[in-house]
This record gives sequence, structure tokens and C-alpha cells, in this order.
Amino acid sequence: MSVKENIVKSIKNPKLVSAFMKVNREDFLPQLLKKYAYDPNYIDKPFFVTPNITTTALSLGIYMLDVLDLQENQKVLEIGTGIGYYTALIAEIVGDSNVVSVEIDDTMFEYAKSLLLSRYTKIKLIKGDGSLGYEKESPYDRAIIWAASPTIPCKIYDQLKENGIMVVPIGNEKVQGLYKITKNEYEPKIERLGDVIFMKMRGLFGFYEDDDPHERRIKRLEDKINKLLSRFN
Repeated sequence: MSVKENIVKSIKNPKLVSAFMKVNREDFLPQLLKKYAYDPNYIDKPFFVTPNITTTALSLGIYMLDVLDLQENQKVLEIGTGIGYYTALIAEIVGDSNVVSVEIDDTMFEYAKSLLLSRYTKIKLIKGDGSLGYEKESPYDRAIIWAASPTIPCKIYDQLKENGIMVVPIGNEKVQGLYKITKNEYEPKIERLGDVIFMKMRGLFGFYEDDDPHERRIKRLEDKINKLLSRFN
């Protein structure tokens, strides 16, 4: 049985099966990595696409999308566009006009933009701080975060519709927990799905480098807050 057939067997959402079979992962990987797109020895491993950025292992990425239970016409917020492969799968299911994807890294933003917009012309690709979500297009039915958050990303949670679902890795250790969080009126419903290892989220509500002096952290935080406040002046 092929790798694709094995993955399809594990997927519960038939719409995700159709998207998975339609979108070729090779089209989104750098040339040197294309041969590993569906290699059984690498299906559970992330790839470094730049010296500092990885793309989520195929088996885990598909699982996270399956947990979201994506349906046609749902509005989806994606934090961390990366190479754009998972963005494409989301767009195939919900429709490209319903996808908002935020990428903080300059290189990855341009990379994903060059691959996605020729295929999905209505996707909204945003270069910015994903830890803030993207309030301008809220509310969202679903949100998926491809980087570990230090705690529940409250700004993104607030931008979900009632009963909206967010899938996010949370934790400040090397191994984090993967969570499915459902919004409701009184308090979130939180379900821990297992252990994962993700790169740490950058941005205002993300992580700061451990070797960053305390005073510099405070100054950076103040600068970001002032920049945000200046938009409303």
C-alpha cells in the first residue's frame, strides 16, 4: 500500500481526502526536497525549508487539518503559511476566498505567495504578526496555528465565531501539547490530542529568545505595543 493510501485510510473527513488526492505536495517543496514529498521514511518528519523554518511533517499536518473538520464555505484563519501546501488543502475544501493566512517570515511569505496566488487567486495572504490573528477579517469558523504558542492564543481565540474550533500546539518545553479548542459562551472547551514538537511562535504574544536580556525584551514589547496603538491615532 502506498503512502498516500495509508494516509487516506487515516482521514475521517472525505473533503480532506479529496483535497489531499488533488494537491501534489511536490509542487510546494523546494527542488531538493521534492523527492521526499511522499517518501515513507520521511512522512513523520518535518523538513527544513530554510535554515530556520521547517514545514510540518505530512502525517501530523493532515491529522491537524482532519481535527478541524473543515467544510465548504467556512472561513479559516491560518497562522504560519509556510510553504503553502496546507494552505492549498484548506482552500480546496472551504474555497480560496474564505482563507486568510498570516506569515511572519519574509522569505516564507514570498515563497508561499509565488506558489499560491497563481493557483488560488482569492486567498488573502498577510505578511504580519500571526500571534495577533487577523482581526480585520474576523470572525472565523476555524483557526490553525503551525507554531507552538506559550499559552492559549487569546487574540486568535477571540476572533473565532461561537462554536468555532482552533487547533494549536501549546507549551514552552521542547515537547508541547497539541490542543483542539472550541469556543463557547462561558469558557473554552479544551481537548489535549497528544505530544508534538513545533518551532516556537514569534510575535507580540509569542516567545522571546532565552538569551535576550530582560531590558531588551521589555523595550521590544513596548515598541510593538506603541506601533499597534499608533494605528488607532
